[in-house]
Amino acid sequence: MAVGFVRSEVSGLDAPRHAVAVQRHAGSLGYRYAYTVRPPQDIPDQIGYALGIAAGLGVAAIVVYDLAHVDNRPARVCEDFDLETVCPATTWARVAHSATTEAEVAR
Repeated sequence: MAVGFVRSEVSGLDAPRHAVAVQRHAGSLGYRYAYTVRPPQDIPDQIGYALGIAAGLGVAAIVVYDLAHVDNRPARVCEDFDLETVCPATTWARVAHSATTEAEVAR
């Protein structure tokens, strides 16, 4: 399952077109599309807002039109989700977390 993320201050007048492109791209990748996150403009951390909704829905991926929607920082999203971009069509894979125990860290 995936959510889309469209920031109006990034997309501007193209926001409706970007939202459709994001949804279509998710479908073309085989994701069941859950929702398009469009944070209010007065939210200071719009990326964090989207990450919270994605976590609450338990999705595997967040789909954006381009990296500008995540402030050109895919690593922030990839801590917990795959990131898919429409333009260019790219998959940014989630970070693999190791199951390191405290005893292993202490060595």
